[in-house]
Amino acid sequence: MMLARRKLIGIAGLIALLTVLLFAFGALAEGDPIDFTIQVSPKELTEPGAVTVSIRVANTSSEDMTDPVTLYDPAGNVVTSFGNEGSYTLTAGAFRPWEGKWNVTQAQLDAGEFAYTLRYVAADENGELVNVEKKAVARIEAAGEKVTLSISRAISPEVVRSGGTATVTYELYNSGNIDLTDIRVKENISKTAQTVKTLAAGQRASLTFTSRMGNADLTSNATITYKAKGTTRTLTEKVDDATIPLAKPNLKIELSSPTAGVNIGEAATLVVTFTNSGNVSYSNVRVVDDKKGEILTNLSIPAGATVEEEKEFILMEPTTFKVTASLPDNTGETRTLSAGELTIGVFDPEKTLLLTLNLTADQDTVPSIPADVRFHLTVTNNSNVKAENINISHGETAIYTIASLEPGANVVLTRDVRISQAGKFRFTASVKDALKNTVTFDSNTLQITYAQPTAAPTIVPVVTVAPPALVSAAPADPMLSQARGALMTAGGVLGALFGVAFLLFLVSSIVRIYKKMKSNAAYDHLELSERRDYTEPADEELDDIEARTEESYHADMDEVLTVPSSVKPAEDAPDPDEMPDWDGEGGYRVSRPEPKEESKAEESAPAETAADADISSEAMRQHLKNVDDIAKEISVKAQEAEKAQEAEETPRHRRSRRTQRTEDGE
Repeated sequence: MMLARRKLIGIAGLIALLTVLLFAFGALAEGDPIDFTIQVSPKELTEPGAVTVSIRVANTSSEDMTDPVTLYDPAGNVVTSFGNEGSYTLTAGAFRPWEGKWNVTQAQLDAGEFAYTLRYVAADENGELVNVEKKAVARIEAAGEKVTLSISRAISPEVVRSGGTATVTYELYNSGNIDLTDIRVKENISKTAQTVKTLAAGQRASLTFTSRMGNADLTSNATITYKAKGTTRTLTEKVDDATIPLAKPNLKIELSSPTAGVNIGEAATLVVTFTNSGNVSYSNVRVVDDKKGEILTNLSIPAGATVEEEKEFILMEPTTFKVTASLPDNTGETRTLSAGELTIGVFDPEKTLLLTLNLTADQDTVPSIPADVRFHLTVTNNSNVKAENINISHGETAIYTIASLEPGANVVLTRDVRISQAGKFRFTASVKDALKNTVTFDSNTLQITYAQPTAAPTIVPVVTVAPPALVSAAPADPMLSQARGALMTAGGVLGALFGVAFLLFLVSSIVRIYKKMKSNAAYDHLELSERRDYTEPADEELDDIEARTEESYHADMDEVLTVPSSVKPAEDAPDPDEMPDWDGEGGYRVSRPEPKEESKAEESAPAETAADADISSEAMRQHLKNVDDIAKEISVKAQEAEKAQEAEETPRHRRSRRTQRTEDGE
């Protein structure tokens, strides 16, 4: 009931305040130059208590105020810490901040707000001075109990050199609305824990732990315990692992220049290169030269990075640079490091070496690979000083050394080279200048290509027809004629011998057939059947038939064995085993071989007259024809004899059976 009444009173007061503010705002809307704002922390309280108040008063007009502004707290008292005993005169565009504590009452906590008041004199819309009272209202809420401990950790330095000190700092902030007690922090890098007895709501506390760095990294973590005021329950917070690395510095400084020297009065570029291969970072680095003073400032070199800086100098004489760098690092130390010396030469343009090289060859196309090419290299000294010990090379291969070359002079070098492939060729000359620096000069690039040779065109000869000429037959050579005749005779004799051998073979075959027939007739055969066959002829008739058959056979054989008078027996008759086989039909196959030896003799013999060749050919054809006729006649006779033998076999068989029966009866 009491709480409801208090809320109603607060609302009524707020309405009255708003009415006054609206009235004042209406009167000063166009001429009020003051901006008045307020902020409060925390914005929630579980019970009456202190809060932090931040106020800002600003003059937003373009004119200075003639009268000061005065700040009053919610109780109506002048805030003496604001300005001069609570008052402050603002110039055009100026502002005045203030921060302090205010203990919130139960009524203000119930109302959910409290206000600070600013009083000052300002001109209204009519230009008349009026007293103005402006309020800045701070909102505050009543909340339940909130127990919260915020923890942050800081490690210093980022990396620690061996033997150095590692520091870990914890900041504890009571972000709740309940006081905390018995706060205990146990850090891994320290054997001793630290405590905070009481930490009120909105307050902060810091605890620091240290450890000496050895030869390995350190690991930081923490366990924090605490209690809420008025309770016995212990709350615990964990802080995760964090590595404190051991410093491993590895920084190098190098000096270089893109040119070995410059002409007098020209700018030379000095390049300072920092190569940081370690885990230490550097900041605000300064580089100082022994003669030129400070040449580089405010450089940063992160760990693992390479930093390159350039600086130009106008040189009138050869200059040697020697620099030292001041290196503040993230271990908390500052050390120095020097680079090696670098000399940049200064040349007199009148004494600068200048060589030109002109390269030619005896051919720019080769028909084969490898190929021999003759190169001509003209080296000219276009400078005003003598060049000495000029080394001529092609790639990595040294070609020649010119001992000296006077100004304006030239020398032509000729070199026969076997090239292994076509391509581009260029020679280089290297020589030391007055500062003993090696300078090089290149010749022009010569292109040598490969091309297969083109074949010469084929010329078709023009055929000239020769006029006809009468050719007389050469006189016959007596020796050649005799040889030809001997060969012809030998050929005829061989042909005759072949024919005789063939006839003898036929005769021997017929004789064997005859003997076989007589052998078959000599066997006795028994008549197995007792019945007489009246279709057979009588015994007398069988005897007559047998007699006539034998007479006919002998007569035929006499005719077969009669050799024509034109065929003469050969001196060397062929062996019967070499005679041709029987063809199974009562005769022998006769083939006439080609007169190979005779052909060879004719090829090797000299040319004969046309008349002799005709006579020899006719005789040979006649001889072969006779042999064919004889062979055909013998074949016919043999067939007739075979038929007669077949006709004779049946009566002889029967006669043999009859004779056998007679002998059995006797």
